[in-house]
Amino acid sequence: MLQGRTNELNSLKEFFDRSESSVVILYGEPLSGISSLVREFAEGKNTTFLTAVPASLKEITYLWAKNLKADANSSLEDLFSGILSNQSDRSFSKKLLVISDFQYAYDADASFREELFRFVEKFRYTNRVMVLLTSSNTDRVVNQIAEELSKEGRKASFLAVKPLQYIDFVCLSDNKDFDELLSLYAITGGYQDAYDFFDFDLSIKRLIIRNFLEPSGPFRHYGLDVIKNNLREPACYATILASLAEGRNKLNDLYLHTGFSRAKISVYLKNLINLSVVEKVESYSTPGEENTKKGMYRISNPMVQFYFTFVYPNESFLTTMHEEIFYNTFIRDSLSEYCMERFPRVCGEFLSLMNERDMLPIHFTKSGEWVGKIGTVDIIAQDKERNFLFGFCKKEAGKYTYAEYEKALQCMKETHLSADYIFLFSLDGFDDEVFAEAEKNESIYLVDRTDF
Repeated sequence: MLQGRTNELNSLKEFFDRSESSVVILYGEPLSGISSLVREFAEGKNTTFLTAVPASLKEITYLWAKNLKADANSSLEDLFSGILSNQSDRSFSKKLLVISDFQYAYDADASFREELFRFVEKFRYTNRVMVLLTSSNTDRVVNQIAEELSKEGRKASFLAVKPLQYIDFVCLSDNKDFDELLSLYAITGGYQDAYDFFDFDLSIKRLIIRNFLEPSGPFRHYGLDVIKNNLREPACYATILASLAEGRNKLNDLYLHTGFSRAKISVYLKNLINLSVVEKVESYSTPGEENTKKGMYRISNPMVQFYFTFVYPNESFLTTMHEEIFYNTFIRDSLSEYCMERFPRVCGEFLSLMNERDMLPIHFTKSGEWVGKIGTVDIIAQDKERNFLFGFCKKEAGKYTYAEYEKALQCMKETHLSADYIFLFSLDGFDDEVFAEAEKNESIYLVDRTDF
């Protein structure tokens, strides 16, 4: 079974096993693993694959007719019905029709969805079919298409494909050490389809050079490609992303650096958020709200973050330098620090996994981060009885010191919440004073490299 996709495959199987025809919309960010998931799910089924392209619906229909070897003048109704009537192997009880990038046909003309849902309704209980529509335009699906179909009373199920978690990523390669795996995960963010381009026998240095720096590398211009393919005014969006990558996280900082109006920046940020490239930092709700940093933004797509941190600002050098010299000059010495910024996410996934297995002192139902004016609580989690678990992650090399523990306690105090349990995470372990404190206080848990 496809690594890390058990839940999604089981959900698709449940949809397929229903006693009636149905429409299922599968969506996720680009490279999140939609294509691999569909291939795995379709195996052993009587499947027809179609892909929509940016074109008029008439042209899309014409191209589909050619793909299906049907009459060039066929209508959508003809094509859909023909898919069932031409079913050669009657041993299959149900047909699977997959339409990739369906949003192009959907946006081309309203008659697409009218014909599609009429087709499904016509064969709801006879010649049953599951129509699987896929899209990597998450914003379009979630914020527009879902609402439109609901208003029109059209019945469709939605299933999101999220990037892999770190534990699934580890299972893809068992021949790398923890630091290299963490680095690669920090760069790719669990985007499963990206791994098709990776040779896991190579070092992290060679993987970066081959995929992100060489002229023919598949992700050489990834950050720019994302905005060029989805947004107008790419130069303006690139300016915003480059500024965010340099640490200008507040609207006023962006205003002072870019010279764009605040209103314009707000629109750009909203569009980048809808594209799942940027996120607004939302702190976990606590009584200490006045102590939180507000109005902060950050790049949420790790591969976009990597591009605008290391490649985009140094393009002048990459065009003239050998890729290995570029790596040694601009990436090598900063890579560890850059990747450790992702460590709190791995710690959160660790706690979530332990929570699913009931291996924590509480079973939490809510969790999040808290970004304060004097520091960050990486993880706050609470259960139904309002018991709280606080998590603090050391993102620098070296042992977790008692001074850092005291700073963590001060951050916790700023939230105006009391911790029932404290988890401290450090890859390089803890100093003697922290160990002694944990021995005295059973509510303190220490997690190091061996636990991961």
